Amino acid sequence: MKKILTGLAMAATLTMTGCATLPSKPRTFDQLGQFSQTPLNAKTYRISFVADTNMSYGTAEEITLVKAAQTTLKNGFRFFKVMDDPSNRSQKPPRQAVVYPTPPMYGPYGYYRRHPAFWPDPFYDTPQVVNVEPAQVSYTIECFKDQKSAPQDAFDATLILKSLGNKYGLSATGEVLQPQAATTPSK
Repeated sequence: MKKILTGLAMAATLTMTGCATLPSKPRTFDQLGQFSQTPLNAKTYRISFVADTNMSYGTAEEITLVKAAQTTLKNGFRFFKVMDDPSNRSQKPPRQAVVYPTPPMYGPYGYYRRHPAFWPDPFYDTPQVVNVEPAQVSYTIECFKDQKSAPQDAFDATLILKSLGNKYGLSATGEVLQPQAATTPSK
């Protein structure tokens, strides 16, 4: 009898863990969204980024800044300034909506949860904020070779890639790093 109960417990455990989702494979920098870079002249570029729907607007802005630093270094410059053009001023965070999940019909309190005499459980009606559309960020940048020719408020592309590049899978020179395979600890 003990072997049968142990077998049933193991079967139940395997069934429950089999329903769990596996973590997704890490993405490289180029897979975070849709990038585009358009040269406007010899030292001015338009950098655009359309993020996934689950990415915040602040993160999308940071990734666009890292892409601007990468573009600056790849074109032989070191410093860049984000231009204050009309297209930058019209950018707004993506629209968001509040979604109320449908509570279960026969929740933890059975059928009586729907009865008007019982107080509804506030934890089952917690709203969630979701993005309706993906974040889109575009910068027009002007690049400079050295600090003497750059304005005082210009960004140092090498400093941005050293500080933020590793967070998004870029080396200090702007090269895309491949994600490391997950390793299991050995005993």
